[in-house]
Amino acid sequence: MTPALLKLMRSSLPHLVALIVILACLRLAWWQLDRAEEKDMLLNQWRDAPALETARLHDDAAPAFARIEGLGTFDTRRHVLLDNQIRNNHPGVHVFSLFQPLDGGPPLMVNRGWQPWQRRSGEWPQFDTPVDPVTITGRLSPPPRVGFQIGEAQTPDPDTWPNLTTYFDIERLRDVFGPDLYSQVLLLEPEHALHLTGDPWQMVVMGPERHRGYAFQWFSIALAVFLIWAYLTFRQIRRQ
Repeated sequence: MTPALLKLMRSSLPHLVALIVILACLRLAWWQLDRAEEKDMLLNQWRDAPALETARLHDDAAPAFARIEGLGTFDTRRHVLLDNQIRNNHPGVHVFSLFQPLDGGPPLMVNRGWQPWQRRSGEWPQFDTPVDPVTITGRLSPPPRVGFQIGEAQTPDPDTWPNLTTYFDIERLRDVFGPDLYSQVLLLEPEHALHLTGDPWQMVVMGPERHRGYAFQWFSIALAVFLIWAYLTFRQIRRQ
């Protein structure tokens, strides 16, 4: 490699680094704006969702977050506990109970909210489930997902209840509860007497305004790097 080529590479390296940093910041800023738009869409779906009765849930095309009301019975024994749910820095589970509407609608899993549970206690969480028919109200929602999943969900043990799971998988649950189990879950209305905490459901962990704030920061960093690069380049040109 000739000395001239080495000199050219040294002189070009700061410009290349500045360009990479600027492009990376712009890419992150636009990604944050895209995330803000997605969150806006979710919140609008939640706000404008229609009201449906459980009898109209025979097809899986019902819109997410639709407001649902129906009379039916809970399975008082077969509960699914979604592990690793934190509330106010305390460990616990989300309790899913099987609900069978009496108007001919499909069975569906109802998320009744958070329940404290210490794994080392050796006892399952305690909560009441009515035997008699009850009217429930809530919102349809896609099944809960995790950001990073290691391994696959296991089929619940049909002989041991409640069942503890790390990953909520409707297809696995259908192996136990039957193929008619609805593809979405119901988030029980926080004001309902069977909701375990009364906490409102959090549709988004980070609101769209936070994403826009981060986008502004990334745009600001890109602008700052560009101004520093332009100033240093101008000084170098003047010096030469």
